[in-house]
Amino acid sequence: MFKKILVPTDGSRGVEKAINCATTIALAFDAKIYLLFVVEPPALLFEYANIAEKNILEAMHQEGQRVLDKTAEVIRNSGVEEVETVLKTGAPAKVILDFVDEAKIDLIVMGTHGRRGLDRVLLGSVTEEVVRLSRVPVMTVRMGE
Repeated sequence: MFKKILVPTDGSRGVEKAINCATTIALAFDAKIYLLFVVEPPALLFEYANIAEKNILEAMHQEGQRVLDKTAEVIRNSGVEEVETVLKTGAPAKVILDFVDEAKIDLIVMGTHGRRGLDRVLLGSVTEEVVRLSRVPVMTVRMGE
């Protein structure tokens, strides 16, 4: 049923629950897991933006790759043989949804912080946008406080 599972990650604590769920499903269906880290360019620009932004983005990419490598190792150690890491830049929800189409993903498993009210309005919700716009099933996993 599920052969390609996407797990978007930002490396935050709590995302392990989503990774554990995806790993369990992958083992049950002999599926491949795609780990996706999206670097969102800084919204604020300042006087020396060209130099500083390049350095900031480079550091964000390095951190993203570190998170992906570490997470992929954990998943492989759990018994999932096929794990692919993907690092992209852009608006997270759009990048996730575009990748779903590009890789022909069958299931998205992602964490949610469960924010409500003003927090959700101010911070937005990548998970909420993905759930609303995805053409494939999305499993959300509450990551806790």
